[in-house]
Amino acid sequence: MPKQSMIKGGILVAAGMSSRMGDFKPLLPYRNTTIIQAAIENMQNAGVEEIIVVVGHRGQEIEAVIQSMQHVKIVFNPNYAKGDMLESIQLGLGQIKKANAVYFMPADMPAIAVETFVKVWVCMEKTGAAVVFPTLLGRKKHPVLVGKACFKAILTCKENGGLRVVLEQYVQQTQYVPVTDQACGMDIDTPDDYQKLLDWTCKQSTSE
Repeated sequence: MPKQSMIKGGILVAAGMSSRMGDFKPLLPYRNTTIIQAAIENMQNAGVEEIIVVVGHRGQEIEAVIQSMQHVKIVFNPNYAKGDMLESIQLGLGQIKKANAVYFMPADMPAIAVETFVKVWVCMEKTGAAVVFPTLLGRKKHPVLVGKACFKAILTCKENGGLRVVLEQYVQQTQYVPVTDQACGMDIDTPDDYQKLLDWTCKQSTSE
């Protein structure tokens, strides 16, 4: 029986309040665009065919910025002020129509290399793993790629602990891909994080 080809989806969680940042992270400038647009473009450049962006706080502003981007759907989390990331992931995953493997990641990670996305899905295709994480210096990073075998467990989970608790059920079916991409660990919770990201991006650009 021929192996089913992988159709890749992506869920970007952008429903938070950005309270520690003091400014709204998804719409902060990055390169010649915004944080959220850059994150989407990286997924698209890696061949992700179906992208769901889960919004909450200032969701209409995000929608205005990304509505012209192809193959991107907006999902609103009405409980964004009190809910956790798993709730947003569940809302996004419920809107996936055709993908049989989905990347999950926060929307404030705009610098992850296309090569990292590719390495992760190549590993899943080769090994048949249910879950694949990139690792940096031995530590799990974003984006995690989750296969269809896990979707039901994620959608029905009501336990505390979020996505981590669900994925622990699949530890025997999980693969890890070592990468050198420092951006896998660069989310921007604070103004200092944002400045570090900008400085790192500038150094990368000048060294290319």
